[in-house]
Order: sequence, then structure tokens, then C-alpha cells
Amino acid sequence: MGNTTGDELLDAQQIRDEFGISPSRLSELLRDRETTGCPEPDEVEGRRRRWKRRTIAPFAKDYKESKRQLSGADPAHPLLAQLPDTLLSTSQVGKQILGHKSTSTLLAWLVDSPGYFPEPDVVETTSGGRKRRFWQVATIVKWLAERPGPGNPLSKARATKTSAPLDEGDPEELIDPKQAAPILGYGSHLQLNRAIARGILPELMEPDEVIQGRITTNRWKRRRIVDLARARREAPSSSELAERRLHAALEALRTAGSAAASVTIAQLAQAHPGHGSVVAWEASLAEARRELGGTR
Repeated sequence: MGNTTGDELLDAQQIRDEFGISPSRLSELLRDRETTGCPEPDEVEGRRRRWKRRTIAPFAKDYKESKRQLSGADPAHPLLAQLPDTLLSTSQVGKQILGHKSTSTLLAWLVDSPGYFPEPDVVETTSGGRKRRFWQVATIVKWLAERPGPGNPLSKARATKTSAPLDEGDPEELIDPKQAAPILGYGSHLQLNRAIARGILPELMEPDEVIQGRITTNRWKRRRIVDLARARREAPSSSELAERRLHAALEALRTAGSAAASVTIAQLAQAHPGHGSVVAWEASLAEARRELGGTR
């Protein structure tokens, strides 16, 4: 067996094998180190980072213990990347987001521990007299960020740091993901970054400024973020959005003329904020090209 002293250097793969923290998760923890407490690497060679065992082991053990206490709650679940006023069922909240085996735990919170978990935003009664409870995405995101007890997956420091700023401000001011996330209804900048990476927010694929350093940070003009937030809150039905996307794509292709091949998803999404994901825009643009007899 190799060196296992405190000075032994471990890379991301070795940390995964020994402590169960994936390289991608380790990168996220390091990127958000101000609130996660993840230590800086002891050695950096290009893109390779290595930590001394004495540096990373205490943090990794504490992290694993905190994960054990989370009861499976997932603050970055794809369901939470939807519009803030989207309604989630008891099953979606209890089983998929909180990781419970059944909804009985969530329902018990409402009855036995009033004030611990938020009351449903909508309650419907079926013809058989059974109650159906629904929570808005924004309600669950807020609770996950502020939930009491050791199971809170987000630190109090982060909850305070990402408290929603006022929409008012200089429209040309450049703001980073931590400032943009609460305006758009996300519980953290990590959720926002994941939504952008998954193509949910094509409007933000092209930032107004990129700050290069040990950590690359995108920044956007405040007006773009505020316009997108308003558009998402006022979004019409999915069928109407599809019609608007197709109309926008047709107009863009006609305006571009012989340069129609240069029309991009990012251009369309920025010109029409809140109109859909990358996948939705791709389908509309493809349909528009077919309608005009063009080729992609």
C-alpha cells in the first residue's frame, strides 16, 4: 500500500474512491468554498488539483456525515428548475425532492409539527372527499434554503448571502449568478448554473461578460435578468408559446435571407425571453426551416 501519511497528495479520482465525493461534486464544493468550507488544493498543475490527506480528509468526513443527515433532500432536483409558481404534488415533494419512501412523513409534519413545513399553496378536494395538496416551486425552494435543524442542505450563510435583491437598479449593471438566481426564483446560484447548463434558460447561454480567474464567472446585464424573470412569471400556455416561437423563428429566418443558416437558438431566446428551453427552440427553428423550404 502506498503512502498514507498526512502529506500524501490525493487527486479528484482518489478522493472519489476513498471518500465517495465525485469529481464534479468536489468541483462544485470548491467553487462554493466560501459557504461549503471546502479547502483549497495544496497543489495545482494545469487543470489537475491535489489535496494533502490532512487537508481534505477532515472536510470529506464532515461532508459525508452531513449528507447522511439530509434524508435524501435534493435542493437541485430538476423539478425545482421550473417556473416559481409551478405546482408540485405531495408525491413530487415528499418522494422525489425530499427523498422519503412515502408521503406519510410529509403529511405528518403538517399535522404533528405545525410551522415546520409550509402549508400547501393549493388544496383541492376530489369528488370522493380526498384532499390533494400542492406547493409552488418557490415555496419549496425557500423552505429548503431556510429549513431548521441539522438536515438543512444549504448553510445559513448561503441563505443570507443569496437573499433576493430588489429588481430595481441600474439596468446596465453587470450581475453574477449569485445575484441573478433569487431574481429568477432559484434557491442558489448552483441551481441557476445547472438550469443554464441543461438548456432550460437559453437566454443566458451568452453572458455579457466573463470574468476569468481560478473560477470563471459569467455576468449579465441586470435588465436581461429582470426581463427574463418577468417573462417567466407571465408565461402563457404551452401551445401559445409554441406558436410564438414558430412565428419568431420564421421572422428571423426571413429577415436573415441568404444568411438564414446563421440564425441561432441563443439569438432567438435572447430576443424573446421566457419562451422556452433549448430543446423547444430547436424544434421551432427546425419547423420554421421546413416551412420555408430551407435546410438546417
